[in-house]
This record gives sequence, C-alpha cells and structure tokens, in this order.
Amino acid sequence: MTAPTTAAPVTTRTRVGWGDLLWLTWRQHRWMILATAAVVLATAGLALGVAWHTDATGDTHELPGGYHYLAAAQYLNLVPTLLGAIIAVFWSAPLLSREYEQRTHLVLWSQDITALRWLTGKVVLLGVTAVAFAAGLGLALIKLMNSINAVMDGPAFLPFGNELFEAAPQVQAAYAAFGFALGLAFSAITRRTVLSMGLTLGVLYVTRSFVSNVWRPYFQEPLRKVESFAAYSDNVLNWDNTTLRVGGHYSDSAGNEVPFPGMCNNLRDGSDYSRCLADNDVQYLTNYHPIDRLVPFQWFETGVFAVLAAGLFALAFVWVRRAKRV
Repeated sequence: MTAPTTAAPVTTRTRVGWGDLLWLTWRQHRWMILATAAVVLATAGLALGVAWHTDATGDTHELPGGYHYLAAAQYLNLVPTLLGAIIAVFWSAPLLSREYEQRTHLVLWSQDITALRWLTGKVVLLGVTAVAFAAGLGLALIKLMNSINAVMDGPAFLPFGNELFEAAPQVQAAYAAFGFALGLAFSAITRRTVLSMGLTLGVLYVTRSFVSNVWRPYFQEPLRKVESFAAYSDNVLNWDNTTLRVGGHYSDSAGNEVPFPGMCNNLRDGSDYSRCLADNDVQYLTNYHPIDRLVPFQWFETGVFAVLAAGLFALAFVWVRRAKRV
C-alpha cells in the first residue's frame, strides 16, 4: 500500500509584471542603448577634460593643424543635435512600426500584456534614458563653453547663441522628449518604419528651426532703444554681447519707423552722413532682449517642447489603443 502524494501547488501569473516589461525592453534594445551611451560618455568626458585643462592653464592651447580648444568645442557642440536625431529617428520611429511590419504585435499583445502596457514599458525605459543622456551631455558642454569663454578676450559662445542657449540641461531634456514622442507618434500612425523615420527627421528639423530662428526672438516683446545714428554706429562695435538683438530700423525720436531721407544718399563722409540724418530727425531704433531674460526664455522653450511631447505621447497611446490589431 502506497501513501498518497500531494502535488505541489502550481503558481500562475495572471499578467506580465512591470519588471518583466522593463527587462524585455532592455534585452531587445540594450545594444542600441549601450552604443548611444558610449557616444554620450565619450563626448562628455572629452568636454569635461578640455574644460578642466582650460581652467587649470588659462589657455585654449594650439592643437595639431592649427586648431585650438575652441574649434574642438565647436565640433563637440554638434553632438547634441546628432543625439536628438538618433533618439527620434532610430530609437523611437521604428518602435511600433517594426512590430506592425513584422506582425509580431499579434503575438506580443495578448491577454497577458496589452498593447498600452507593452508600450508604456518601452517608453519608460527608452524615453527616460534618452532624456537623461541629453541632459547630462548638455551639462558637460555648458561647463566646456563657460571655461573657454572665461579665458578669452571676448566670449566665443554667446548666452543667446544656439550652442549655449540650447545646451541647458532642461532644454536638452525637452528636445529629447519631443523627438522621442514625435517618432513614436509617426510610428503608430504610419506603421511603416522607413516612412516614419523620414517624417520624424523632417518634422524634427522644421520644428526646431522654426522655434529657434523665428519664434524664440519673440518669446517676449523686445525692449527698444532709440539713439542717433552716430551713436548707433559707435555702439555696433561695442555692443553688449550678452544681449539678443532682434532687429532695428530708422525711426523718429518717438521710435516710429520712417523712410530713409534721400538727400543723405550722396554723402560719403561719415560725419556729414550722420549730421544729415540728425538734421532730418532720423534716429535708429534697436530691438533687443537683455541677459536677464535668458533663463526665462530657456524655461519657456522647455515648456513648449514639453507640451508638444505630452500631446504627441497622448496621440500615440490613443492611436494604439483604438487601432485595429491586424
């Protein structure tokens, strides 16, 4: 007679956990993440090394080929733009479209794991990593540019210049989030990898260019400065480089735009030319932003891209939830 045996209880899992999702995302994308991390760490390490040497010696040092640390810094400042494109085009744009094209979404999105849960795991690991990479790289480049500016007679990198303005970590983080969300939205809508990559790159370039070149100078109403043309001509050479000049025009003493007086056209001597303008009450008006608007402008631009990113993420999630699986 044999004693009855009791089978060990079987544990069943009703759904895939978040840790499993993150691990799956890491396993699938680890080489892409590690390769990008290597580029970011190499760039940041080189930037910090150059900054340390510049601070220690007070010189920008001549490099082979007649280059200096300034040229090296200018080349390194191209990396954030490249990183943003890599995140948007190669990390995000193929994320959903590749699953649709290979029809693996039919297997992945089952009763154990919904499409939105799967997508959330991807966005959390890849999106947060992308934002961290961009912000960290921005911090290193700001340190480099400030160190070079400190040892030069005049600042090589201006506060409102694209390099220094856009290197702020909060701005870089917003750029990365926007690029990732943009690629994800196109990936969900088109379901075509090459098409979504091309659209992402094009829209990313147009949006960044529009905000930086067209909208940024008018985030706030510029201040106005009216002065004689002679004073303006003298100030051009000694203009405060920490400000952002938006533009200017000939004006009267009240700042109203006026046409250029034709009788002054033929005067070749500079003093006679300036006197003619003064006799006709022609001044020069300059629109500009002072340095104390720099940080508010950076945070405003961060907010712009953060709002765009939030909208695009919402669009992608809603599109995936409502789209047919086949």
